[in-house]
This record gives sequence, structure tokens and C-alpha cells, in this order.
Amino acid sequence: MQRTLNRHGLYALMIALFISLCGLAHAADPLPKSGPLLPEKAKALIASQGKKLAIVDVRTQKEYDTNHIKGAKLIPVEVIEQNLDKLPEGPVLIVCRTGRRAGIAYDIIMKAQPQRQNLWYLQGTPVYHPDGTWEFL
Repeated sequence: MQRTLNRHGLYALMIALFISLCGLAHAADPLPKSGPLLPEKAKALIASQGKKLAIVDVRTQKEYDTNHIKGAKLIPVEVIEQNLDKLPEGPVLIVCRTGRRAGIAYDIIMKAQPQRQNLWYLQGTPVYHPDGTWEFL
């Protein structure tokens, strides 16, 4: 009887461990390769990373003051090379009005920091709504 209980306990432990490991595999979905992200991929990245993802807006101060993604850090593309030390650590998504300046900023950063990982730029257009929400097109 004791041997049967131990065997059942061992099986239960193995099953619990297997289920836990399966859950971890799904929870740690890989991040996309650094570079351009289309709007749907950028939305998915924001949803999956939450506050771990920093958003850097590379438009002008005037554009930023008009509308911006809440919590985005402004570093205009014209001065990004002199302000590389102000880039947040960890995963970063770069945005602008059309994706052109974001791509230029990405190239500047990668040239200066070729080892940098988890850096993307939106290849699309953010649309800002009066209620403070936004979407990518």
C-alpha cells in the first residue's frame, strides 16, 4: 500500500512538473527580430511587453506636444546621435509620423550600438484620437 501511494505521488509530481514547463514555454514567446515592425506586429509587441517596452518618439517637440503615445519618451531624430545615452535600457519601439524618421533613428542607433537587441521601429503611421487613445495604420 505504501509503495502504491509513493508511486502515485511520484506520478502526480511528474505531471505537475510537465504542466508547469509547458506553461513556461508558452509564456516566454520569443520577441520579433530587431528592425521594422508592421502595425499589427507593433501592437502585439506592445500588448505582450507592457511596461517593459519603452516607446521613443523621434518627431519634433511641436509634433510631440500636439499628440503622442502616453509614456513615450521624446528624442527627436535630429539629435538622437548626441543623445544615445538617453535611450532607455531594454526593449524599445521607435515611432514617428510615417515610419521614415523612425527608420533613420533605428539606423543611427544600430550603427553606434551594433550589439543592441530588442530595438524596433514602427513601419506605419500612429493615429491619435481626441480621447488620448491611438492606433497604428
